[in-house]
Amino acid sequence: MSRGQVLLAAFLWGIIGLLVLYPLSILVVESAKIEATGAWGLGNYLEFFHDTYYLKTFANTLVLSSLVLLTTTVFGIPLAYILARYRQWGKTVFTALILLPIVLPAYAGVFAFIIFFGRFGTVNLLLMDAGLIEAPINFIYGLHGLVFIQSLHMLPFIVLSLSAGFTNIDPCFEEAAEVEGASGFRRFITVTLPLCTPSYLAGAVIVFLWPFTDWLTPLILGQVDFLPSVAYINIAYHFTDMHRKYMGIVAVVISSLVCISIFLLARWWVERKKYTGLSKGTTSEGRVIEPSPLVQASSYLYMFFIAALVLVIPIVLGLAAFSRRWVLEPFPTYWTLDNFRLILLESPLLIQNSFVFSGVALLFGISFGLPAAYIIVRTRVPGKNALDFVITLMLAFPGMAIGVSYLLGFWEGIPLAKYWIIMPLALFARRLPYFLRMAHSSYLQLDSSLEEASEVSGVGKVKTFFYISLPLLLKGVLVGVVMFFIMAFQEISTAIFLYRGGWETLPIGIYLNWHRGMEFGIAAAMAFLMIMITFVLLLIISRIGGGIMKAAWGPGGT
Repeated sequence: MSRGQVLLAAFLWGIIGLLVLYPLSILVVESAKIEATGAWGLGNYLEFFHDTYYLKTFANTLVLSSLVLLTTTVFGIPLAYILARYRQWGKTVFTALILLPIVLPAYAGVFAFIIFFGRFGTVNLLLMDAGLIEAPINFIYGLHGLVFIQSLHMLPFIVLSLSAGFTNIDPCFEEAAEVEGASGFRRFITVTLPLCTPSYLAGAVIVFLWPFTDWLTPLILGQVDFLPSVAYINIAYHFTDMHRKYMGIVAVVISSLVCISIFLLARWWVERKKYTGLSKGTTSEGRVIEPSPLVQASSYLYMFFIAALVLVIPIVLGLAAFSRRWVLEPFPTYWTLDNFRLILLESPLLIQNSFVFSGVALLFGISFGLPAAYIIVRTRVPGKNALDFVITLMLAFPGMAIGVSYLLGFWEGIPLAKYWIIMPLALFARRLPYFLRMAHSSYLQLDSSLEEASEVSGVGKVKTFFYISLPLLLKGVLVGVVMFFIMAFQEISTAIFLYRGGWETLPIGIYLNWHRGMEFGIAAAMAFLMIMITFVLLLIISRIGGGIMKAAWGPGGT
């Protein structure tokens, strides 16, 4: 442990203190402020837990989280098994399609499914035109639609985590079970799934927490009685009612505390047991199974089914983006490029802001993430595990909590919120774990003896990093760069509280066009542009990512 390493760790802690700990502490302090007296206390929290409506929203959110987790688990297990164990033609494209929902704004999918499955959407109109039904079927509005949309949005986390678990299982365990006669489904239930517990929990925690962070999807579907939606309404629409504003902040803090508690509980559950074995290990591809023709055909059908649901989003948004009107007809009949002309010629600032803010946030992320990964993996600096824990814990914080805390913490005293730099700083804090996990995983896969050999030869640590470490880390770094940029590019929960006139991004533009009741074609064109950008980037991730993605979002992510 050198002096330089200690100074670097102290610098990283200073950044975390300023951009994470400070604003979040302001959020907690503000939630304890009593509107009537101006004093501080627990009155707001006591009122929250004595108010039947707030308790109802809290219970509704717990139920929704449980249903979303159950649904993603049921559909994610077979999909992850297919992708991890079978050699399938077109696996790269399928993987990119399955990952697509999570890197798009969730509400873009909501708009697409409303057009497709709404009461007078494509499916209902086709069924009525065919004489199969007389009245529209409610496919999407209500709890069932909310569970469906959020489950499809979060399915990639379960698939990624379980795929990592299935790949990392030593084949000897399953082969031993098969020798003892436990083949097929019994072997899968008694051996394979239990060994995947850490990996599964890594994704399951994020899935379970999503309904505690998603305020917009319920609002679009007319379901407002959920904790994040109520928090957003209280803060954004009742700024003249200070009491409701403080109750909204309390709801944000409670959502954050629930997320952190579930996160820590899952971490404790994984660490209390051992999931390692003394055997020869596995290959990077893991165990490969040659399925029977029937199983192979069934697996393709299942992947096509999931892919078809995912493709509804870009196809419907693409049709809407190139149409002038799409009302009370199964498919649009009037085509135009005006929507894109309006975006590219009259609203280019939205695209420019999205790239600039995400790009600046990415530079911050690389500048912080690579040194942080080095400190965590390669040094014995005191507090390195705490640094890793705090950064990873940001995965559990709702985006709304980051946005509100930045607005409270950086408006007076440190007036960063009055300048555009607050947008990339907030995106950096919100999405930092996505880059750090990739860099951390890459460092773990890099043999430290290569760096030690360079230093023994008289090369300094900085030169060793640029000439030895960085070229070998490049694959994981590139995946982290792309993943970070995608997640920052589509962020709205944080940015919606911080943007000012002229700072709008594409996600905010989509939301504002919907919220103001303007033509949906413009919002669809914006969403379609985002889909094209993110899908290309996802193909890059699927091609170069390999084991980096799986290692990053395996049990280490919890």
